[in-house]
Amino acid sequence: MKAINLLKDLDIQIIAPSHGLIWRNPKEIIDLYEKWARYGTETAGEEGVTFLYASMYGNTEKLMGAVAQGLSQEGIPIKIFDVARTHVSYILPYLWKYRGVVIGTPTYEAKLFPPMAYVLDIATSKRVINKEVIRFGSYGWSGGAQRDLEPRLDKLKWNLLEFYEWQGGPTLEDFQKGEELGKRFAQHLKNLYLTRENE
Repeated sequence: MKAINLLKDLDIQIIAPSHGLIWRNPKEIIDLYEKWARYGTETAGEEGVTFLYASMYGNTEKLMGAVAQGLSQEGIPIKIFDVARTHVSYILPYLWKYRGVVIGTPTYEAKLFPPMAYVLDIATSKRVINKEVIRFGSYGWSGGAQRDLEPRLDKLKWNLLEFYEWQGGPTLEDFQKGEELGKRFAQHLKNLYLTRENE
């Protein structure tokens, strides 16, 4: 933002870096960089959700559909990623783009499931900050994923609104609660944008 402000009075005709693309439409690319820079500071992204999930035995994945259903009922854009099968380079652009993040991950040896921990570590190193987040996930004999997650979210300055955990396979009640969780989160995000538009 500082660099953009320093150059705003110049009549830029071309952007020709020492590596990468030459831009002959400089206003378009400068506007995009300004928009992306604001994601990390002022706006924290557009209305929408990056939905991250991972599952060991299918229990967390089963509830993923219910949470996504709750979100979609409110008309919120969603991009869903199985973090155990998707390279983080495909995930990061959406973490930057959208204000909301859903984390669906089970407990693994009293911690986050390792593929989810890796994605969050990369988000930390890339300073993807100031997001709104919820989490859901299953556990076997004891929890621990939530305890492992909270200090990571503190580093990211992500606002954890609520989380939902259950033991073993999800029941009908769990599916209902998952859908309600997604719906509440979508309504929260919509309210944030309404507030911002009215300011």
